[in-house]
Amino acid sequence: MAKPKHKSMRNQPEMYDEIKKPFTFSLTQTAVKELELLAKIHGISRSEIVEQFARGQIQLQTQPPTQTNH
Repeated sequence: MAKPKHKSMRNQPEMYDEIKKPFTFSLTQTAVKELELLAKIHGISRSEIVEQFARGQIQLQTQPPTQTNH
């Protein structure tokens, strides 16, 4: 899911029908590194990785999808 092309406005939803609110998670350094890797692979932020995973919009993997040549 790509980020909208318009300027963000405070307290206005961007990608979903509700605004995001900050939450705190306690994670190991290994988990944070894995989230960073997944975010880089998918081209989105760590928080968006968690958001999309929780919504069932993505399945997480640590390896980039394999490309097939047709």
